[in-house]
Amino acid sequence: MHMMSKEMQSCIDECLRCYQMCFGMAMTHCLEQGGDHVKPSHFRAMIACANMCREAADMMLMKAPQARETCLLCAQVCEDCAKECDPLPDMKECAEECRRCAEECRKMSAQKMAA
Repeated sequence: MHMMSKEMQSCIDECLRCYQMCFGMAMTHCLEQGGDHVKPSHFRAMIACANMCREAADMMLMKAPQARETCLLCAQVCEDCAKECDPLPDMKECAEECRRCAEECRKMSAQKMAA
């Protein structure tokens, strides 16, 4: 496999962890809990976050020219998801994961991507 920077690999790993957390929690925990867990704004935020994290990882893996912009958008989507999860006591772990991913994506968006 082609070598990539340690920072990029860290961001990819974090994006994939966040994808797994958000998608997995949405499709199991949230659907099973019902109520506020499936409120449209909360559920949409979780699915948007999962999709954006997966897309950011894909863009970095293919070294797409738009990877930096995708990471910046991913950071914003992750922050929005964390804010949706915060009010629900059993979603703190998800909110924390979203914030870790947002931080990694912000760092990556500030770096020059190798061609």
